[in-house]
Amino acid sequence: MKNSVCCVIVTYNIGIKFYECFNAIINQVEKVVIVDNGSDNETLNVLDDIKLKYDVIVIYNKNNMGIANALNLGVKYALDNKYEWILTMDNDSQATENMVKVMLSCYETCFKSNDNIVGLFPEYIDKSSIKDKEIYKSTLGNYSYNEIGFDNTSGNLVKSDVFINVGSFKEKLFIDSVDHDFCLRVKQSGERMVKVRNAKLLHSLGNTKVYNFFGVKINCSNHSALRRYYVTRNRCYMRAEYKNDKEYMKYDRKTFINENLKIIIFEKDKINKMRMSIKGYQDFKNNKFGEFN
Repeated sequence: MKNSVCCVIVTYNIGIKFYECFNAIINQVEKVVIVDNGSDNETLNVLDDIKLKYDVIVIYNKNNMGIANALNLGVKYALDNKYEWILTMDNDSQATENMVKVMLSCYETCFKSNDNIVGLFPEYIDKSSIKDKEIYKSTLGNYSYNEIGFDNTSGNLVKSDVFINVGSFKEKLFIDSVDHDFCLRVKQSGERMVKVRNAKLLHSLGNTKVYNFFGVKINCSNHSALRRYYVTRNRCYMRAEYKNDKEYMKYDRKTFINENLKIIIFEKDKINKMRMSIKGYQDFKNNKFGEFN
């Protein structure tokens, strides 16, 4: 089975933890492109070490240009070098063994060229909720999958020509909703995406903490106040842009309620987070996007 896959990983102040992500994916793809978003010296030293040991491409942004900009730089490399598939990864995600092979095998086994399947997603396993990583494996055969309208960027395996048809990641969003916006544009174009349940990705969401609430475990992302700004601003943009997508609007309403309840009940720095959320809404109304300043 041909593996014409270019993996794009965006790094930002991840330090030595990046080895987990890199070591898990380097032997699963044909090429790895790392785009660094102005990281600290610890992360840069890790990237220098990787460059010495492996045939990888490392692109350095002097400053944090946002996740969309960094992804687009990696995608451009993949398109220029005519890779058939592009895999996007968060720097703190960890692919299980054979994850890419399982997704490609599912595609070749279960779908035909006229099925319009252009995006494959793994099953996400929250790192904070597991004790033994070894029990999660990607398995070949007896494929289980379902069509989806949107999902996370990390672990997403996309046909390269999709970027030519629907455009690149939207840099005005900077961070948050970049993945969902791209997916919904793919959906609007008439192409289809599926989640391959046999493929597993160990994934982190924010600075996740688990709280015990009357015997029930509650996961909270604990995003910073600045991150709440981006979440709110871009959520307002998404609601305006995709207001006719009933599936997405239902998902967003539920997510909005859950996130804010968790902030009020469990998270620290509540007032500042709410203040930055209001600022995000104001900037959306004033059509102010890009990096917060």
